[in-house]
Amino acid sequence: MIDKYNREIDYLRISLTDNCNLRCIYCMPNDEDFNGINKILNFDNYKFIIKCFSKIGIKKIRFTGGEPLLYENLDKLIKYTKDECCIEDICMTTNAIGLYDKIENLKNNGLKKINISIDSLNDNKYKKITRGGDLKEVLKALNKCIDLNLKVKVNCVLIKGLNDDELYDFINIAKYKNIDVRFIELMPLGEGIKMFDKGYINLKETLDKIDILKTTKYKEKSVASYYKIDNSNGRIGIITPMSCSFCNNCNRVRVTSNGSIKLCLHSSEEIDIKPYLSDGNKLLNVLKEVIYIKPEKHNLVENKKSDTKRNMYQIGG
Repeated sequence: MIDKYNREIDYLRISLTDNCNLRCIYCMPNDEDFNGINKILNFDNYKFIIKCFSKIGIKKIRFTGGEPLLYENLDKLIKYTKDECCIEDICMTTNAIGLYDKIENLKNNGLKKINISIDSLNDNKYKKITRGGDLKEVLKALNKCIDLNLKVKVNCVLIKGLNDDELYDFINIAKYKNIDVRFIELMPLGEGIKMFDKGYINLKETLDKIDILKTTKYKEKSVASYYKIDNSNGRIGIITPMSCSFCNNCNRVRVTSNGSIKLCLHSSEEIDIKPYLSDGNKLLNVLKEVIYIKPEKHNLVENKKSDTKRNMYQIGG
């Protein structure tokens, strides 16, 4: 699909649940409570949605949440996406709690790439940021993913006064392991609004000052800019929605866990597709129409606040 700004929209992010087993301080209120994993979209609904998107040119699908590992049919959905919809580029973003015991099965069913969120390499600080997470469990799962030859990326939201003192520790991961470590700018979205004024770090300015990092080209479509250290195994990336918008290259749309399409992460506009989940032709027509009018850009930089009324965990970051 080509939108009216001549961008090829070929990447779909699917949120399987808003629920999560962590309560990261920039993402979810500590007292957020959930009634189940997903009572709105069932397994057949997701299969129907993926099949329709595959027919209009989607080539890459990422499963997100909340926490997608909580969705009990994740392995079956990955297998369906690969075998029945012929999509090879299947990815997942996860906090990796519970991943160690599941990752081999997920890979065998078609998972190719995995992004693991890790915001500290210090046990106590990690527990504080996630409100209870076990860093050792996460790192154990990370190493297993590497052993299984999955393409692995580590995502770290860098926040001033919280984890910015670990910048070089994260960089060293990419020096010695064949993975990408990507720093993400804190966004004024949901819980992040409360931390933004004091916690925001301009990542491009910060990493451009580090002499050992050299910019490098990345062949795949990506919202990240990449750096590399001489003789390193991996790369360092930055995702900069605030300091350097990447809207002109945006190739993605999102399906939320309550059955809406978000054409832009930071827009309040959503299109409810639940009425079309029993009619493939109608859904295909709706998808073509709405993708064509995908917004040119977000107003995050100008407004210093996201227009969306959702929290990060509700839109599959």
